Amino acid sequence: MTQRTRKTPGAATAFVAVLALALTACSGEGESGGTDPETATALKVCEEVFGAEGVSAARAVLGDSDFRAESRPLEDVRESMLKEARAYVPGSEDLSRSKYEPCRMSTADGENVKRVDARVQWSVFTMDSVTVDDKERKWTKVAEDVYVQWERQPMTALVAVIPCRVPGAASGQERELPLQVSARSQGIGDGEALAGSLLTPLVRDTQKRLGCENAVAVPTSLLPK
Repeated sequence: MTQRTRKTPGAATAFVAVLALALTACSGEGESGGTDPETATALKVCEEVFGAEGVSAARAVLGDSDFRAESRPLEDVRESMLKEARAYVPGSEDLSRSKYEPCRMSTADGENVKRVDARVQWSVFTMDSVTVDDKERKWTKVAEDVYVQWERQPMTALVAVIPCRVPGAASGQERELPLQVSARSQGIGDGEALAGSLLTPLVRDTQKRLGCENAVAVPTSLLPK
């Protein structure tokens, strides 16, 4: 009589586990796909400041090679900026300003590094200075009290300056110490188009997060004409 070989449940389970692991590796959902816990957490912050569509657009341009995302707690950024604004003395000649990067996304393929980030700060420019027609540092008015300009070094950045009156700050703070918000990129061919799509949600989120009392209407596009 022919003796049959009996397959044990343990062997079948092991085979399924190995197959699932192989499929995960092929789909790029493992650690090599850049979905480590730190990156996953940072991406949630990035979606708050850039919006889900903005993050998707950035990732499409950046690619997947060694993708990384970094962030800073938004509540820390908010509290630090409010403290700085409330400590501002009108007429002060102190031009030191703290800079905050709530979101940074990057990829690296050898020496080819691509990067996109958000930067927020109180500006060294006053609202009066950005309205001056300066040929060397031209600001473009894209809406009432909304001025933008390009910066090319060290990264390509679309920068917006708007008044933001902080509760508890000195009178006139919003004109002398306006809010400055930048969407920046590096190593990206069409960085200007990407910056244009990212800056609007970033300005709107920052304005709302700081509780600006004189919130300005931010247009859909902040690209200078």
